[in-house]
Amino acid sequence: MHGSIANATEVDQLSDRLGVPPPEMPFPRNALVLQHAPSGFTYCFDATRALECVDGVNEDVHRTGIDCAHDMALTEPKQRPRRRSQGTIKVAYASEWGKSSEAARLDAREDEPRSNAWADVFELGRDPARDRIPVERLGPSSGEPILFYDDVMLYEDELGDNGSSMLNVKVRVMPQEFLVLQRFFLRVDDVMFRVFDTRMYCSFAPADGEPVPREARAPVPASESLGLENLAIQTPSSYPRVIRECRGAEASYADVKRSLAPHRPNDLSQLTNVNWVSETLERLQMQKLRAAYAAGAQLPPDLAPARLPHAQHTSRAEILGEVPAAPNAWEGDGLCIHVAVLRPPT
Repeated sequence: MHGSIANATEVDQLSDRLGVPPPEMPFPRNALVLQHAPSGFTYCFDATRALECVDGVNEDVHRTGIDCAHDMALTEPKQRPRRRSQGTIKVAYASEWGKSSEAARLDAREDEPRSNAWADVFELGRDPARDRIPVERLGPSSGEPILFYDDVMLYEDELGDNGSSMLNVKVRVMPQEFLVLQRFFLRVDDVMFRVFDTRMYCSFAPADGEPVPREARAPVPASESLGLENLAIQTPSSYPRVIRECRGAEASYADVKRSLAPHRPNDLSQLTNVNWVSETLERLQMQKLRAAYAAGAQLPPDLAPARLPHAQHTSRAEILGEVPAAPNAWEGDGLCIHVAVLRPPT
């Protein structure tokens, strides 16, 4: 769904709902809604739900976010309490503003979208070979036609000309599968960068689904008038599986700036290129993980680079280990995968 930017009244209503100032340019009527009628599964990407994940919003609307570092270290997601965000992020000269006027202080709040009303249907992925998004089947070489594509902006904010914060969601639909990418991007000039991606993939091919137990299958109707197409709907051999991959990375402004092309060190235009920054943050994250791996930390196979030596593992309990986090580490830094099986309601 597409709509116009919020007017003044709608911004005030959103502010009252959240209890914190909303972004400068919210699009409250923009949304991507996924629905699967046989199971009743519904998942909505919109600005309001995303902003309800921000620390500090009113308790009656607050949504629990995803802690990537927490989930990628566990076999059971409730083994230990989740960490909370370490306050707000301030622009580079916020302290100078504070000396002249406390009211002039600007906080760039953590607006990373990490939750949804239907999150409880997801469970932590346990099979590294199967619980993943098959990127090898989604590239141009797959030959599968794209039936539908859209890019929906949810909000933007220029942080008082001190950076940029934005949230958008893209969807691509193929004959037997779909892929969604919701991306949160934050740039605070001379301070830091963050990217938090939520990818959602579902294949409706029987071979990719969850087998239906034989005792749960509907009996074959005796009517000879029932066509093969309807028979397939009545007696599915598998339930579709939704794979949700959440990945976050952050780095200081200085570290990202050092990644600019050596022959053009003063060309800062790349720092506004969301795709380039995202790739740079992922590379810096890998460097950090290699250093942690070299120091003896276990890494999940989704993050451990293939060129690094690592032992063969046989269970998720063995392959998942937590990379030691800094005291003020961002809970979105890392990778976690969740799976939802679209079974019909019982």
